[in-house]
Amino acid sequence: MQSKVVNVLVRFNQWSFIQAVRQTLVVLFPVALIGALAQLIVKSFLNANGFFYNILGIGSWLSLTWLRTLQFVFTSVTQIFFSLLGILACFICAYNTARFYRKDAQLAGLTGAFALLLVAYRYGKNPQVPISFHMALLGGKSLLVALVIGYGVGQLYRWKGPKELTVKKVTWLDVRRQAFASLWPLLITTLLAMLVSLAINSGRFYRAYSHAYTTLTNASQEPRNVWLALLMSLALATMDWVGLGIPSSYKVPLNTPAYMANLNYALAHGSAWHVPYKYLGSTLYNSFANFGGDGLVLALLVAILLFPGNGSLHRVARWTALPTIFNFDYSSLVGLPVILNPVFLLPFMFLPLINIGIAVGITALHLIPATPYPVLLGTPGPLIGFMATNGNWATLVFTMLLLLLDIALYVPFVRLNFRVESQLARTTLGGECDA
Repeated sequence: MQSKVVNVLVRFNQWSFIQAVRQTLVVLFPVALIGALAQLIVKSFLNANGFFYNILGIGSWLSLTWLRTLQFVFTSVTQIFFSLLGILACFICAYNTARFYRKDAQLAGLTGAFALLLVAYRYGKNPQVPISFHMALLGGKSLLVALVIGYGVGQLYRWKGPKELTVKKVTWLDVRRQAFASLWPLLITTLLAMLVSLAINSGRFYRAYSHAYTTLTNASQEPRNVWLALLMSLALATMDWVGLGIPSSYKVPLNTPAYMANLNYALAHGSAWHVPYKYLGSTLYNSFANFGGDGLVLALLVAILLFPGNGSLHRVARWTALPTIFNFDYSSLVGLPVILNPVFLLPFMFLPLINIGIAVGITALHLIPATPYPVLLGTPGPLIGFMATNGNWATLVFTMLLLLLDIALYVPFVRLNFRVESQLARTTLGGECDA
């Protein structure tokens, strides 16, 4: 049975779209890692509400001038790397797809990048206004959109684009012939991108799309029905898995009436017990299902490092461990990868729900209190529950047991992934396999 599952997964990974995606994510990994490290520094070290900012007392020995300068420097890295990640992804995916069919990859990549820019172009009230884009379509939040556009452009070059140059010494005449030969796929791509852009700017599609993640996040905070919180958390995990999530730590509103009622009660009574809303989606998720970000990625990294197997996967896990511990998991999602990897789909989606369900039961039995207190940005995931109860040791023990359970439940999927990767490495991937 397991061999059949492995064969199906290998076949899935041999599909040309998934091959292009996997190769694209490999190239994007260094960018995502540096962006995640810069994000960790900005939010945890250089923010007044940051974890290390308060532990190290940075505000007491670092001047405001230097603090502001460092904030600008590292924020620029984060914004550039993550806000334009989609353009890089589209270029690389189109490049890899065209190269797969031995077509001119450079021109395909450029065409893909221009196509995404056209799709994301924002129409103003006056055509002469400065250039503006729907930035959500250009960044990591819309990674799947960029990958699909890039793959589509690569397929167009497969049928209409020039073949790759095979001469040893390329002259400018060869380049000019390639450029003229790419006019048709460039023209077709431009027309299609203009139509998509027109539809986005003239309808409500983009507004609904851009607010979908925030809407789901807000809905998951419903205090009256924990099942709604579970369903919305499942939807958010699905969006992250397909590449439509936000490349940062889980963002939940901490100013909702239910959350503020819990906090005010805890502050007034000096205790986290008996708050009015024990099963609030935001606090349950942050405290017990946010170990290393969405999908309990920290547990996945530990499971990978505990078992010998794919050396490159171990290297990725070691490099991404630092930002992931502090809940900046996007580099792990890209590097392992988790995005569009069917092996990790089930645990990534359902382990957070198991954690929340167990936490609800333990809270209902009055073994641990609710978690109403706010925590510092960049607090390690396993410590969030402990700090959100103002230091309840039973909560810390329970959280560590949950983490051990998550690691154990990830282990079979890690072993399965090792088998799939090993079989893929032994398989000679020649030609197209679009089953």
